[in-house]
Amino acid sequence: MNSRIRWLVASAACGALLVAPRIAAAQSVSAQSAARYTLAGVVAGTDGAAVPEAEITIVALGADSVRVRSDSAGKFHASGLTTAAVTVRVRRLGYQPKTVDLVLREGSPPIVITLEPNPAELGTVKVREIASEPDARLREFYARRASNSFGKYFEGSEIEKRHPQFISEMFRQVPGVTLSASGRVGNTLRIRGCAPLVWVDGVRIPNTQIDDVVTPSDVAAVEIYNSFAGIPAQYFDRSATCGTILVWSRAK
Repeated sequence: MNSRIRWLVASAACGALLVAPRIAAAQSVSAQSAARYTLAGVVAGTDGAAVPEAEITIVALGADSVRVRSDSAGKFHASGLTTAAVTVRVRRLGYQPKTVDLVLREGSPPIVITLEPNPAELGTVKVREIASEPDARLREFYARRASNSFGKYFEGSEIEKRHPQFISEMFRQVPGVTLSASGRVGNTLRIRGCAPLVWVDGVRIPNTQIDDVVTPSDVAAVEIYNSFAGIPAQYFDRSATCGTILVWSRAK
């Protein structure tokens, strides 16, 4: 083998030694970026009993949040998570909300999230208020306001005191709500970027804004839910992914 051939062989071998670590490093980075994590667990009360229908929100930095619900045995499962570090938020009517920070690993065992009870306590003033209300719709409204912490509630006297130009302005301080000027009447109300579902006196009115259908003087009470949690069963609608507004008009 002449010197020219020996030099070419040595150069090729040296190049291969330099390229190999780079390929390995690239493969390692690719494998890490393609990693997916799974979170499984059980939601239970302090007595150990399963908590079904709990809303579990899994939040990861730089990724969309994932929402699941616990089943009848309190179990939940979320797969395909793109980051190991996550924050898990759990809410269920009748229990105090709970937040847990986790770092997921391959083969992580199921976790147990224990919720503290949050029993509804009705003061004597509230009981008299509900019992003396002649309108059955508003009795239900007052009962929910006294026991359901997932909603935000405004009765007619509060609306009159604030004297808003448009009823949507009552929700300005509700978490997740944004108001913007409408090209028609009032404001465009959105919760986390999209429009909530509006019900008026128990009638579902899709694809509408609350300011389009009622004025402040029309409203005896109004309640808003910024997620599925806490919505009364008779008004639960799976299309209402951006929240629900229930409006109760004044008796004519």
